[in-house]
Amino acid sequence: MTGPAPSERGCGLRSALERRGLALAAVAALVASPSCRRIEEDESQPIFIAERVDDPAELEDAEPHSPAAPPLPRTVVVPDFAAVADAVGPSVVTVIATVPQQGGERNKVVRGLGSGMLVSATGEILTNEHVIASATRVDVELSNRERVPARVKVSEPLLDLALLQLERDIGGLDPVSFESETVRPGQWVMAVGQPFGLGNTVTVGVIGGLGRDHRDLGRPDGLLSGGYWSFIQTDASINIGNSGGPLVNASGRVVGITTAVRSDGQGLAFATPAPMAERFLDEARTFGRVRKTRLGINANDVTNPADGPGTVVQVTKVEAGGPGARAGLEKDDIILRIDDRPVARVSDVAYLAQLSGVGRKLKLTVRRGEGLPRVVELIPDERS
Repeated sequence: MTGPAPSERGCGLRSALERRGLALAAVAALVASPSCRRIEEDESQPIFIAERVDDPAELEDAEPHSPAAPPLPRTVVVPDFAAVADAVGPSVVTVIATVPQQGGERNKVVRGLGSGMLVSATGEILTNEHVIASATRVDVELSNRERVPARVKVSEPLLDLALLQLERDIGGLDPVSFESETVRPGQWVMAVGQPFGLGNTVTVGVIGGLGRDHRDLGRPDGLLSGGYWSFIQTDASINIGNSGGPLVNASGRVVGITTAVRSDGQGLAFATPAPMAERFLDEARTFGRVRKTRLGINANDVTNPADGPGTVVQVTKVEAGGPGARAGLEKDDIILRIDDRPVARVSDVAYLAQLSGVGRKLKLTVRRGEGLPRVVELIPDERS
């Protein structure tokens, strides 16, 4: 027995579709065609529902075991990194530091290259402190290759940040913008800088982690172990010369200042978070220095099985008359949170206190012994 002619099979398919109330994108031409032309189906390509009738009565005569339609494909939007680079590039500069040679030939100098970013239209440059440390002269090369001498206004090794000022008035400067929203692991980021002097190099990656401290970086010699560290981790490629440049999000807003890489790893680069950079700028512009916070306590990271596999912060000493004593803290108290952020290490406590600033109220969630957690208010002093 012979089957129906191709045109009849086509019309039968159209009739079945009409009975089911379905219109398939892959057979739209067949349904619309008055001649019911045959279409060769490509089984390697899924057929997606373009339209569906929601009235159950219209589907009563549908076959009881008809296969479910496959899900619609998910659309993932990749940022236009070329546009981001065009927007950020004019705000990124090369920092050239002239440093006396240590040992060897007398009166010999070396020049180190780093990166920086414009943070005001009046010629202020933000960079890492280690880029200009011990420099006897600092020059800044703008994106148009114009070279301008600069002076160091404020530098702070405990934050590894420095603020420079161009020594000559330059018009048309375009400062960066800082991101105010909290960043999350997995977000796209782009690093812009001068690795090995290769001007305005861009590299792309994602945020890999947050809250990394000196130990997480492998205890690098260039960063003080007692600094206020809570680095953003990224797999965007960072190299010598990137230090001090911006790490920006898909909107071109600065989320961090590229600072260091872990020498014994791959794809492990670190950036100072934008909120701390903004705190540094506020302190530098207001006081001409960075005021360091003092909590009046000593503390250690300890493991407490009741709090899970990680560490917690335990107070080991409370200075008489200090901010901690005024807040009612006692030896052996466990600090669980500062404001709305959990803490697991002493570095978290130090960073969050410095981020808040001298004289600004902190709300500490503290547990004492077997008691329930309670909130105390602590106002940091300035550290001498």
